[in-house]
Amino acid sequence: MRPHALSIAILLSIHHAHASETEEIISLPLIQVDAEQLTLVDNVVKVENQNADNKTLGDALKHISGVQSSAFGPNAGAPVIRSLSGNRVQILEDGASIYGMNAISGDISIPFDPLFSQTITVNKSSDSVRYGGNAIGGSVNVDTGLIDQDMPDKNANLEVVAKKGWNDFNAKGFKLNLNNQHNFSTNFLFSTQDISSYKIHGNSKASVCNTALFPASGGTNTALADACQKEARIQQVYNTASQPYIDQFMTENPDWADGTFSFYTDQPTSVWSGKTYINPENPDYVPDTPKYTQNKINRDVTPDYKNKLGNSYFENQHYAIGSTYLFDRGYIGISADSKKSEYGVPGFSLENKSFQANYDDGLPVGVKTDQRKYTLQSQLNFESPFLNQIQFNTNKLINTSGEYLGAEIANRYKFDTQQAELLLKHQPMKLLSGFVGLNYVDRKVKGQGELRYLPDLNTQTQAIFIKEKLDFNWLELDAGYRTERVEHKVQDSDFKTSRNSPNVELKDRKLNLDSFNVGSYLKFNDLIGLKLRYSVSERAPEINELYASNAHYSIMLQEEGNQNLKEEKSKNLELTGLIHYKDFDFEATVYKMKYDNYLYLTHSGLQTANRLPLKYWTQTDTEITGFEIDVKQKVDLNYYGNLVLSAFADLVKNKNLNPNEYSLFNDGNYLPNMPTNRYGANIEWEKNDWSARLSSIYYDKPQYLGKNVSQEIPLPAYNMVDLQIRKHLKLHNADFDVFLNGSNLLDEDARPQNSPLKYIAPLPGRGFQIGVSMKL
Repeated sequence: MRPHALSIAILLSIHHAHASETEEIISLPLIQVDAEQLTLVDNVVKVENQNADNKTLGDALKHISGVQSSAFGPNAGAPVIRSLSGNRVQILEDGASIYGMNAISGDISIPFDPLFSQTITVNKSSDSVRYGGNAIGGSVNVDTGLIDQDMPDKNANLEVVAKKGWNDFNAKGFKLNLNNQHNFSTNFLFSTQDISSYKIHGNSKASVCNTALFPASGGTNTALADACQKEARIQQVYNTASQPYIDQFMTENPDWADGTFSFYTDQPTSVWSGKTYINPENPDYVPDTPKYTQNKINRDVTPDYKNKLGNSYFENQHYAIGSTYLFDRGYIGISADSKKSEYGVPGFSLENKSFQANYDDGLPVGVKTDQRKYTLQSQLNFESPFLNQIQFNTNKLINTSGEYLGAEIANRYKFDTQQAELLLKHQPMKLLSGFVGLNYVDRKVKGQGELRYLPDLNTQTQAIFIKEKLDFNWLELDAGYRTERVEHKVQDSDFKTSRNSPNVELKDRKLNLDSFNVGSYLKFNDLIGLKLRYSVSERAPEINELYASNAHYSIMLQEEGNQNLKEEKSKNLELTGLIHYKDFDFEATVYKMKYDNYLYLTHSGLQTANRLPLKYWTQTDTEITGFEIDVKQKVDLNYYGNLVLSAFADLVKNKNLNPNEYSLFNDGNYLPNMPTNRYGANIEWEKNDWSARLSSIYYDKPQYLGKNVSQEIPLPAYNMVDLQIRKHLKLHNADFDVFLNGSNLLDEDARPQNSPLKYIAPLPGRGFQIGVSMKL
């Protein structure tokens, strides 16, 4: 453990005195999760999920400034926080990591229940102190509500939800709670969602797949052609009208000809073997025309669908049970949870066949995921100030994710993870509180299939961390520190690296990490405040960055890891200003994240035999800068109800600070596939039993573009307009909500710039859901 002292000067900041002013609450009732004692210094947003039209976890968070979705088609969308995702954003369920192939391969969805996931907590700041290196870019924690921490008000509660979709999924499910109003409470849950395919506006492939493949400067944009799943090449064709005579000798002796051009000549006579031949005039001759013309071949490797998104089917099932024993000083709860999904990856084929192949028999890509989770949570409360609470949580997570080429397995990986965490909370004095934690993770990864790109591996992580808070009401000081050890062990298997791999012999890696953060908030008065936060975080290279080799079709490249890569380190500075006046709230955040040894895939400038670009995991220094602005105004309309007007804007840049000549030419100054800046606006209205929400998010045309040897082609701006209308009814002992959801009301051709499939699979077109939820 390196001696980073918690005595580092505490930085000042501010936030509202009330929790409701600290967190942006989106939608309806909030359920708190007291697993980590979040402080007012943390940049945290909590989102309710009730009756919302959320297709993926990333989609559920799109109204949060600074957070977008990876949008790998409509069925796989992971949160992208300030341009960071994957291995840098820790995804948790009830405080425990659900890390799997979803962090490594973008087409693998995060197991998520869009019906009954209750509260989603997003920390947009580095959360490495609490959740380790994989939270270097923030964390997202989904509360399932399976294990009750308090006794429900009634001894039986039933919630039933049914949704019917038009260009949106159908859904149904129930959640049943039974308890004895004393010490036992049990929850049963079932939900399912499905859709056969999505409709879109226009063609599935972007117009630039036809207009920008052959630049005016000449040649072919091969990177764009690969992203568009196109066969694009220029063929030189001899122009038979370019020469005035037909070669008589070649006409009489065609076996001597070396191509079409051999039959034509500029000379009226030709001499062969001492004999003179009179060459007749070419009747097609056109003076001053070039000898060769270009035939620009543009063929689809995968279909370009019209008004539909091919291979976009989706099926999801969730079964769960959770039971809690509550007693005077705490509780003990257990749960078993099963989530299964099967869906298509639209517009995409694993078969990048050679040029001039027959593409008609190409097979679509399907994904199947199966996550089973077994959890034990416990909490014991004490009256002692030096130890007032013990939390012990452990779970076993088995996540199996497979890519299928037609009906055949391309690759399948099983993540078998066991986690345990112990939290010791204390409050030795009124102003001071905090906790000390121990964390252990053992993760085994095994793969199969002809298209494997990872060896079998076992990763063990041990960590100890501490967070402390001083609360003076008008001033809160916060500090935390974590030391972590990560060890990757290569297991025996038949996995072979490619001839392009820098890893000749796979070796184990051990890495030691240290992270800390300091911050505070200062409330000058009831009107104005400031918040400042500083953190230093470290992340160990993950298994794909170290050991990947061979074709990784889901990210459309030949991926080669490097087992000698160093740990990644970020230094983050974040400043927030706040204004609160009556029913008006304003919050603006600027941030700067300096990364040493930032891990990314650099383009080699070459393609492999299957036409996939060859890329290597490498490191550079980068700087991520950006801002987020949130504004909210409440308006009392008296007889006409209440109105809430809100808006946000965000922008992020991820710049390579020290590119060498090689990476500057191939990758550019900015990393590709970065989120663009957005401008959002919401109108929420409520009166008695009626409520409605109209929202708009404008995604601007990207300004900071990367390269894949060729310059990244920007896509047009678009505006996503959504609508929710709800009517609450009460009949006898039952409460009903009848609702209508509308998405992409403008039927835009929406292609997120950060989506790997942006050129071949837009977001779904206009869609609607009607539904009803009943509570007894």
